[in-house]
Amino acid sequence: MARDSDRPVSSPDPRMMLVPVGKSSRWRSFILVLFTMVIVAGGCLGAGFFYGSQSQMQVSTEVEQLKSTNAQLQQQLDELQSQTAINKHGIELERQASERVRQENVQLQNKVSELQEAVNFYKSIMVPGKNDKGLRIEKIELSSTFNKRRFKYKVVMTQVADNSSFIQGKVSMNLLGVRQGKKESLSFKGISGEFESSSVPFKFRYFQDVAGEVVLPDGFVPEQIEVIAQSKGRKATRLEKRFDWKVQEVTSDVGKG
Repeated sequence: MARDSDRPVSSPDPRMMLVPVGKSSRWRSFILVLFTMVIVAGGCLGAGFFYGSQSQMQVSTEVEQLKSTNAQLQQQLDELQSQTAINKHGIELERQASERVRQENVQLQNKVSELQEAVNFYKSIMVPGKNDKGLRIEKIELSSTFNKRRFKYKVVMTQVADNSSFIQGKVSMNLLGVRQGKKESLSFKGISGEFESSSVPFKFRYFQDVAGEVVLPDGFVPEQIEVIAQSKGRKATRLEKRFDWKVQEVTSDVGKG
């Protein structure tokens, strides 16, 4: 006897017929869907792996390019640093050369000034003015030493025009200044080792230096140096001259007898 479930079900539409689906058909559909999902999943996984591999290769390529670029930039930096060091060294050499030239120019100018001073000095002796003859206290030079209270001095005396014979006499010197607010005069006999007495003798035809050192007493502030020269003989002359206390470094050879 046939079951009701195996009978065709009548449809309102005579052109259609409803056929009942069995369990085997449903399993086939399920397997087909599952297989399709597996294929799709495998395709997606393969595509992801492919694109991932491509991206990794691209990243690796970019990393290598960056490494190469970095190496090139580092090489350029090293070259620039080397060139900078060379330029800096060249600039330093140029600066040193310029400084040497400047110093040589200064020395030459000083030498020219010294020579001009020497010419004027000797000219003043040999070709004096009309009323500028005989004994003359030419100048005094002062220079400092390592001792702040010790100073070098040099007095230059000349015989102008009338230098066919020697002139002789004595010269004395005094240091004028202030100590404890009071004016004071110090004889070189007490502050200079060259003055064994109140004066020192001189004898020369053209010029002579009286040179030595003085040591200032504590608390004494120098202001002037007084030079007194007294010649002997038929044309005896007494000269007194004061010079301001001006300490400077002396490089000239003028006045050395």
